[in-house]
Amino acid sequence: MSHGQPPPVRAFLRRCVLAVCVLDEVDVDPDDTGVHVPGCAPLGWDEVAAAAGVAPGSPAPTGSGEPGAAARSRGGAPPPPGRAGGGGRGAGGALAVPRGADRHPGSGWAAEPLLGGALDLGPGVVVAHDGVERTLPVPAASARATGAAPALTAQQREHLEAMGALAVQRLQRDAGARGDGVLRPVGGCDVPTLLAAASLREHLVAGSVMRAVAVPDRTRGWFDLARVDPAFVVAAWAVTDPADRGLRRPVLVTREEVAPAPTAPDLRGTGGAGGSGDWGSGDVARAVLRL
Repeated sequence: MSHGQPPPVRAFLRRCVLAVCVLDEVDVDPDDTGVHVPGCAPLGWDEVAAAAGVAPGSPAPTGSGEPGAAARSRGGAPPPPGRAGGGGRGAGGALAVPRGADRHPGSGWAAEPLLGGALDLGPGVVVAHDGVERTLPVPAASARATGAAPALTAQQREHLEAMGALAVQRLQRDAGARGDGVLRPVGGCDVPTLLAAASLREHLVAGSVMRAVAVPDRTRGWFDLARVDPAFVVAAWAVTDPADRGLRRPVLVTREEVAPAPTAPDLRGTGGAGGSGDWGSGDVARAVLRL
């Protein structure tokens, strides 16, 4: 098996793998040829690099960040293949990741673009770290190592549509009771992923052509933007943990598409519902996200 990567890149990737091995107590054996997990096909360093989003020939990433956290936050190093299993943690499903996001694994992830250009939709897996569950992309190399399907399956698509329909039922049930205009995760699907469900989009645009939706945090979205200053969306995205960030700007949702909204000319919140003030500090965003 070819090393596939220069020594500095292999050394960095090896540190990331060892960090995940220690922090998550995973039985992984990295050597000069690649990564070996019991019961799975070995992964060469070129495949690990592709999964982690390291372009061929690029220098090793630098910085003082902890390697294991860096690998997990990108989503390029999801839970080692041996951790995948049944329902709950390790369960597979659909995942939508904003186009160009830091956690987007790039070409190593067998995703398809959602019409509109804001999101890519592909396979994901639920993992837990420090008591927090997240759904991370499953790169094609990881799928190959475990014998799983590299792309979305019909069953995963059906589950996504079912969760979109369930989200609609909850919105209808809670109308006027709490948080009108707020989207929340359902059944393992975070809010950006739910926007990929035609069943939810149909409800959002009922009686109109399109709807503006803000999803700065993957756990929450607002579709009544008459109450939300555009500057809040940018500030909320900036103060959210990178692993939990959603869409940096509002999106325009139709029955078929999720497209980025035009860039606001003033992102400091000097106009609009919030009145004057510097939203750049993120104080208001932090207060709202704690609700």
